Amino acid sequence: MTCCAIESRHGRELTLVGLDAVSGTPVIDLKPTMAEFRAVNIKQPEWVSRLMSEYFQP
Repeated sequence: MTCCAIESRHGRELTLVGLDAVSGTPVIDLKPTMAEFRAVNIKQPEWVSRLMSEYFQP
């Protein structure tokens, strides 16, 4: 699951920003994100945070 922003819409085609996917691949399911559904106080090992620290860097 990735939270991303809709940049534009042309008919049934969406341009998304911040999607963790290969460019041009289809999006199968799209759901809105609401603050009430966001996870809080997630606990994970410190090594996971180190591994992911630069994941979204170009």
